[in-house]
Amino acid sequence: MNAKEIRMYILDLQDKHCATCEYRANQSPKYCLKNCEVGEELYRLGKKLAPCVGQVRENPKRKNWEELMPKILEMLQRKLPMYVIAIEVNCEVNTLQRQLKKLGLWQSTSRKQIQENAHKRWEERCKQAVMLREKGLTYQAICQQLGCSRNSLYQHLKKRGLK
Repeated sequence: MNAKEIRMYILDLQDKHCATCEYRANQSPKYCLKNCEVGEELYRLGKKLAPCVGQVRENPKRKNWEELMPKILEMLQRKLPMYVIAIEVNCEVNTLQRQLKKLGLWQSTSRKQIQENAHKRWEERCKQAVMLREKGLTYQAICQQLGCSRNSLYQHLKKRGLK
């Protein structure tokens, strides 16, 4: 049995036997260990879960970040997006960002910076849309070319006084 199955089995035993036990509330766990077969079984299973002194249970999801860092740094230098790097390393994007932040290699962009970047992108899109409209393209064709929705483009053009 793996650790998860052991925990589930322990909970099942406790639900079936310990919940209705008359000695449960008033006695110490030592009573169950000495006088109850279920208590002995729970103790034995608990020993399997708890690592011995000096022994560390391995977590298969835990990463050795020192070993992975050269590969991650190489991918960052190639300007790969975070989600691609996270897939390569087999972790979540926020976990990768947290590890990079610990090492001072990543700094999150502020809300203000994100808004400024979006504003610049839309400013550029609106300029392109006006030029394409002057060439006679429809708004639908312009939106396909710029990769945005008609509604969003219309709102941003209106906000800037363009059409």
